[in-house]
Amino acid sequence: MKLSIIIKALRDFCPIFERRVYGLGQYANLPDIGRLDLPAAYVLPAEDEVGEQRSQNDYRQRLKENFYVAVVVENKDYIGQPEFDEFHHVRSEVWKALLGWQPEPYYGGITYAGFEEANSTLEECHYLLKFSVETEISPEDTRQATELSKLPPLNTINIKSELQETQICLTNDYGS
Repeated sequence: MKLSIIIKALRDFCPIFERRVYGLGQYANLPDIGRLDLPAAYVLPAEDEVGEQRSQNDYRQRLKENFYVAVVVENKDYIGQPEFDEFHHVRSEVWKALLGWQPEPYYGGITYAGFEEANSTLEECHYLLKFSVETEISPEDTRQATELSKLPPLNTINIKSELQETQICLTNDYGS
């Protein structure tokens, strides 16, 4: 799933961020944001979870894609209790922007998987909200489908037996 879609949704549906929503490859790359207005959010990829490949003659595998929304709020009293109250308000806006939404065709609705505090400082409180969305890896996503699409159409099958030689012509509904 493209994280840019999530970033756009948060910018469009979370007015509290005033469009201060960005993308990062990993949390360790979170820039020194003390000079930015807060609250702000960063969308980060998380690990995928996959099920077993379920088909014997093609490809079917459940895929759960996870991502984080790192929310950063100002720590105004250096204790963090008022900031946790603000975090609850911010989290509510994030939920309204994302939960149940199907970000792309063939995906289920986004679900919430919890949060954790991460690397807060005396000036800022950081919270990682984890979300997930499920889809399926299907035959169209595989190399086999690419290779099969390059084959010519199957129009004739020759069957040779000891009794007689038979030719079977296959036609589609359009007579070709």
